[in-house]
Amino acid sequence: MQDHETAMRVYVELSVISDQKRQPQVRDRFLLLAGVEACRAGWPEVAACCQHKLIASNPAHRARRYATLADALRDAEFQQLVTRWERYCPFEKAEAILRRLNLPAKEATDLSVGEQMLRLLNG
Repeated sequence: MQDHETAMRVYVELSVISDQKRQPQVRDRFLLLAGVEACRAGWPEVAACCQHKLIASNPAHRARRYATLADALRDAEFQQLVTRWERYCPFEKAEAILRRLNLPAKEATDLSVGEQMLRLLNG
């Protein structure tokens, strides 16, 4: 069974890196996957932040049709989009990409995983 918190963290980190590299399409895919994993992990604040950033960068995105990503995940059409991007970059592949980037280790913090992700997303 996949750890949704870990997947959320990996996808958030990849979305931030993609943004820094000025890769908006890649960033948006990772934001979507991060938001979905945040929903699955029980972090609605992180999911909302991902959805907000996704819509801000791409106002025509399907995620705009829904009040929350949790609502979007109840829609079969949206779920097909999620499935497509999960095939594009499954968690194992995302984790391997992040490992290959060889980023410095994160410092220890008293913040929860969700708070860390919100801080990372909001720069």
